[in-house]
Amino acid sequence: MTDADWALTGVITGSIGTRLFNLLLQYKQLKHNKEMFLLQNKGTEIIKNFLTEMLSHHIYTDRSFSELKAPIGGHGDDEIRQFLHEIGAKKTSREDGTEWWYLLSRQDERNTKRQARNA
Repeated sequence: MTDADWALTGVITGSIGTRLFNLLLQYKQLKHNKEMFLLQNKGTEIIKNFLTEMLSHHIYTDRSFSELKAPIGGHGDDEIRQFLHEIGAKKTSREDGTEWWYLLSRQDERNTKRQARNA
């Protein structure tokens, strides 16, 4: 092999090695960013799971906003409403003006219970 061939082989090997190393670094950075995002939003996810659990109760299809926000501290009413929207809940109002929420996935069950009550 000539000197030019060795130089070309060195350049190719260095280039491939550099690309593989950069891919490894990018993978580790993305993994780290994902872990940091999950840690920063862990509290939010816990609140969303709690709200989903409350609205998924087998007896109650609807819950008043005051019942939903009572056990949640450190968040304002608007933040809690945003969490409710993010989990797929819908807001309704009763005749007395109170705010009630239910999961859209339970719409049919809610309608069936309301019809049975009104019949």
